[in-house]
Amino acid sequence: METDQEECTAGVSPGNREWEEPWIVEHPRFKEMMAMDVADSAQVYTAFLVYMDLLEVRNWHDVKIHGSSELHLIYLHGLEKEGCIPQLIIPTPVSMSYSHERIQQFMKLDCTSDEAQSISSILLAIVESDSTVVYYKLTDGFVIPDPPDFVEDMDNKQWRKKRLRHLR
Repeated sequence: METDQEECTAGVSPGNREWEEPWIVEHPRFKEMMAMDVADSAQVYTAFLVYMDLLEVRNWHDVKIHGSSELHLIYLHGLEKEGCIPQLIIPTPVSMSYSHERIQQFMKLDCTSDEAQSISSILLAIVESDSTVVYYKLTDGFVIPDPPDFVEDMDNKQWRKKRLRHLR
């Protein structure tokens, strides 16, 4: 993070502490994130919202909190489902923009994790001012997507139409 960048998370200005609800400030995970002292309070708040969304709304497992003092960032690591490959989650406010170099630095965070992944990827968790969280999966390089399921159905329907025409 650049030093001249304004402290702003999820549409909250640094002078406005409305988001500091008593239950949030007293939550043990919020306190743990603040104690890491690697990011400003606005980024900690964003990370906390993503942490709660992953656990309480999306039912993720083994979500762990990590900090990077060199990137001034709190990031998360967790399992979407039991037995799945662990994923790296980068919480960020909607107002934050990143360069390609910064995203590459995020990718390197994943490479240092204990779990080996066949494809280096991260989830960018973007938090809006109303606390809505949108997740974008970013991969290092090109990844061939899985074919859509409906293509097979379309092919079968077209084949049936052709067959019916030939039978007439």
